[in-house]
Amino acid sequence: MSGKKSLIIFAGICLLLVGVVILNPFMQHNSPTGKEESNVEEENNVEEKNNVEEENNSESVDPNSFFINNWGNANHEVTVELLNSKNTSVFSKSYTSIPGETIKDKFSITPVPGGEVVVTLDNNITRTQTVSENSTSLVLYVDVDMLTSNPLDLSIVLP
Repeated sequence: MSGKKSLIIFAGICLLLVGVVILNPFMQHNSPTGKEESNVEEENNVEEKNNVEEENNSESVDPNSFFINNWGNANHEVTVELLNSKNTSVFSKSYTSIPGETIKDKFSITPVPGGEVVVTLDNNITRTQTVSENSTSLVLYVDVDMLTSNPLDLSIVLP
């Protein structure tokens, strides 16, 4: 009898775990009070970013190009600068980024390993990425106002 009880308890626990794993994401996704509005908005922006990146990746992307995506509600000045391995600026260009717009451009010079990509938002926030030692080209994604906690985000993809 003790073995039968143990088996029933074990089966119940397994069913409970399976139920939690399957139903938990469904319940969170459909819950009307499960998340704060700002978190939902940030998740939607992340989802939209992934869709745009998939579209950009599905098309042929030129090496040494960059994309500036403005996910917010305001215009921003974005400066993209490329430094060589001696920290000398070899490319610098400013753009006015409009909400919902994607700016696509290309570096006029090939980024060199050990160099840096420096992006500045509204002459205030600066992010820097180092060009990988084993890269011969790159694609840069600049995301503005995608997350309220991080108004400027950079991603480098090696084609």
